[in-house]
Amino acid sequence: MSRWLQAVMVVGAVTLAGTPAFACKGGKTLFSDDFQEVDASWGLDAPDVMVEDGKVKVKPQPNISNLLIYKGLNFGEVDICLTVRMPKVVSNNDNTMAGPVFLQQDYDNYYMFMITPSGYAEIARKLNGKWVSIVDWKADADINTKAGSDNVLRVLVSGNTISAFVNDAKFASVKGQIPDGGGRIGMRAQSEENQVDTWKFSLLKVTDVPVDASAGAPPPPPATAGATKTDDTAKVTPAAPAAPATPATP
Repeated sequence: MSRWLQAVMVVGAVTLAGTPAFACKGGKTLFSDDFQEVDASWGLDAPDVMVEDGKVKVKPQPNISNLLIYKGLNFGEVDICLTVRMPKVVSNNDNTMAGPVFLQQDYDNYYMFMITPSGYAEIARKLNGKWVSIVDWKADADINTKAGSDNVLRVLVSGNTISAFVNDAKFASVKGQIPDGGGRIGMRAQSEENQVDTWKFSLLKVTDVPVDASAGAPPPPPATAGATKTDDTAKVTPAAPAAPATPATP
């Protein structure tokens, strides 16, 4: 192999590694936003939120969350992909979180898929104003935890099954409920208790459900023969969601 070809292959590999290569699997795009322009349906007029360089930058106040909802469309069965960039500076990496919101009816009823800079993820639901943990915080080795790194979070809503993915690897599949008439999508970011954390969102895309129904099917159980279980030292469980800095009504 020539040195020129080797160099091209190396450059190509670096380019792919540095670019989110994962996306929704549906064949029809229902909605997308590259955040090059401000769509008024987002209502991005909060002082803690700005759009720049194709990204939504969210800087919630300490121990406060910003909930950004796209009010222009409702969705039922969908495949949602969103790139989430980790803060560059954090003090307590278990106490700040961000991710997509989906199946939102109002500010008291929605689902969310959150990650933390410490490498934890959860699926939670706000039901009639009260938090319900569907998948408790658990470590996920597929989360890029490096400061300023990108993670592609994907949520597949197919029938009454919700499947969540991190960088194309499945995190969990759970049962869910699509609101009558569908629900809205959005983004949520929360700062830690004692400082402002900066989260960035980009490359939002919504497609129809992929033809391959197995994309949302639970993975087969792991083989147990000869398996050994390792137990890391105890880690601090990420903090509970903070009160959102949003109106009480949509």
